[in-house]
Amino acid sequence: MTLGARAFTLIELLVVIAIIAILAGLLVPALATGKSKAQSASCQNHLKQLQMSWLLYLHDQNDRLAPNKDDDSTGDWVSLPGSWVEGNALLDVNTTNIQKGVIFPYNSSVAVYRCPSDRTASTNNPNGLSTRSYMLQVWLEGNEFFDNYLPRIQRKYTSLKNPSRVFAFLDSWNCDSGSFYISPYGYGYEVENDWMSSPSNWHNRGANLSFTDGHVEFHRWNCPKNDNPSPLAAPDLADLRWLQARVPQE
Repeated sequence: MTLGARAFTLIELLVVIAIIAILAGLLVPALATGKSKAQSASCQNHLKQLQMSWLLYLHDQNDRLAPNKDDDSTGDWVSLPGSWVEGNALLDVNTTNIQKGVIFPYNSSVAVYRCPSDRTASTNNPNGLSTRSYMLQVWLEGNEFFDNYLPRIQRKYTSLKNPSRVFAFLDSWNCDSGSFYISPYGYGYEVENDWMSSPSNWHNRGANLSFTDGHVEFHRWNCPKNDNPSPLAAPDLADLRWLQARVPQE
């Protein structure tokens, strides 16, 4: 030790450690917030690319929307061949069914089909993540079963009355087939007061959505979207009404 130098006392060391701990406590939440915002921005970019692929497809198909067909004849909801995507995101163990989708040639990147905040495990591969995070609302060229209901399934882009108010893709916490089921409101349907499919809760208690005119939005829910009980609490019902207002209108 250099002559005249003084070592830190135990009290001084404890004070320094305490200051470092306080600074770390302030820094960690800021880093977490920054990471969350970056993931949400990346998710919005993914949705923007999917939406552009969807629009490019219909321009090449004489205004016809990309098919969004699924059924549960196998016991699980599976998107059918010829749809915007095929298979079931929870059951698939690779991205083959994504690559079979009719919009895939317009942006051949499987990465844009997953939200970076989605940590859902694959049912058939517990050590791996599900292959996809996004679904497309059923009223856009969805299951023919809904032709018996109002509003009717939209098959052409020009049939949409207000494209900027119709959501297309969104990140969903129970993403299985490619079709997001939601009942319209105001027609007296039995399920109009319940979630059929559920949006995600990954982005600061919110989700990202694309719209049929091409823009993307973030929407924060009034309450978390996990296992939605029935009947819905008032804030959750308000969230459902918000999304129902964004299905195609007659």
